[in-house]
Amino acid sequence: MARRRARCAGADDEGPGWRGRLRTAHARRDRRHRYPGRCWHEETEAFDLPVVGKLPDDLAGALFRIANNPRFTPLDLERYHWWEGDGGVAATYIRDGKASFRMKWVMTDTMKVEVEAGEAVYPGFVNGNEPRPLPEGAPPAKNVANTNVGIFADHLLVYFEGGLPYEMHPGSLGTKGSFDFAGGIDVLCTAHHKIDPKTGDMLFFAAVGPNLTWYQADAVTGRVVDTFTFSMGCPAMVHDYIVSEHHAIFLISPTQFRIDRIMQGRPGVLWDPAAVPDGSRFAVLDRRTHEVTWYDTGVMLAPTHFFNAHETPAGFVVDLHVIERLGNPATHADDPVSSHTWFPPAMAWRFTLDRATKKASNEVLSGVAGEFPKINDAWLGRPLRYGCFATTRGLSPLTMTDGMARYDFTTGQTLVIEGVDGLTNPSEPVFVQRRGAAEENDGYLLSLWWNPATGLSELLVHETVEFARKPLARVKLPVRVPFAFHGTWAEAEQLDAAIAAQPTD
Repeated sequence: MARRRARCAGADDEGPGWRGRLRTAHARRDRRHRYPGRCWHEETEAFDLPVVGKLPDDLAGALFRIANNPRFTPLDLERYHWWEGDGGVAATYIRDGKASFRMKWVMTDTMKVEVEAGEAVYPGFVNGNEPRPLPEGAPPAKNVANTNVGIFADHLLVYFEGGLPYEMHPGSLGTKGSFDFAGGIDVLCTAHHKIDPKTGDMLFFAAVGPNLTWYQADAVTGRVVDTFTFSMGCPAMVHDYIVSEHHAIFLISPTQFRIDRIMQGRPGVLWDPAAVPDGSRFAVLDRRTHEVTWYDTGVMLAPTHFFNAHETPAGFVVDLHVIERLGNPATHADDPVSSHTWFPPAMAWRFTLDRATKKASNEVLSGVAGEFPKINDAWLGRPLRYGCFATTRGLSPLTMTDGMARYDFTTGQTLVIEGVDGLTNPSEPVFVQRRGAAEENDGYLLSLWWNPATGLSELLVHETVEFARKPLARVKLPVRVPFAFHGTWAEAEQLDAAIAAQPTD
């Protein structure tokens, strides 16, 4: 049974409404900014979802995923970029072979301003918009809360790199307010935290202008227990990073996040090789001593997302997806270019960092274009064999991804699976280790796919040991979950503890 809540203020049906105009705008101008997926209009609940196949008996918990979608007509449809969509959370709860679903908006302070106004108030930050007067008392910059979501220290947190995280109830998905780690952070933090496999502590950072600040938060109290700031040398956009056993590893690239330009209504994400004239550089922070060591790559490229890293006697091995450019070229920074020029397909590379020479050599790992690499997080910071990612082999006006791949770091083989029965546009895969398993690859891979025939999404559960095209289960969701960045799995015990920790009122 499905129940859909009240329609979003300002939401139109298909046809002449703004959502139809949005699709028309993106059909023009060479699909300039690629809005992948139809807009969702309603907050949704559904129970006893249809399942094709059988959900594993030992799979119990919740898959939390970001849903990214404009709630109101963007101020400038021609310059709108899907990175700027308003954040929602889509949660699929699985237990005893059954599944339920809930999707709600993240009611940030800035979304409250727009709901009160009944229209979009804030301009975009990627491609720029002419600044407009804000309502009295409105926050100066929008927090779209649209990048990542997960449970930490009994808090369900939603992340956006341009502001503080927001907390939601892990069961009802009601928004509780902004979260600052008991005063440990003040402005913003990355959406890409890591969880230390040994301690459960959160390892994360904030990049503001030319400075990067490192944080560690305690797994039990949620309080910041370590912090350190160093200069990147330029206002680099640092979206993701990786940790080894004792270090935090960042790739500083020509991609710049220019807050000064955003405040002027100009495009704020620039590709500027002059900012790192000798090429992209790795900054390696020793988490024990706070010493920072730099490693030169000699190449101009940008990171998208990391697989993993581990330490060797000679240095470090770092595996990630890289892209040849990311952002509007600084040579004509105020004229947004087409999406595929702005953000071409990424490829998996390996960098080997040499402590003696302070150089980083590189090699291509997989010849299959892709994004959103994921591993078994229990192997974070140490050598592993497998990594999975969503493929981006073809350029489509309707989808961002087109398959799922598993890369074998031992053999160099990339195994690709297509969607069953025409399913496409898979989300970032999430690895769930089988209960009691000791082997790295023993578990399940969860991802959301789009069914073009129905227009709705499905949650697919693949077995990782027998990584094959046919999933163990297909959970039919009641809506299309808009394509968005990231998500995480919470085991039933973690979910139950977080729900139990909520105030009774």
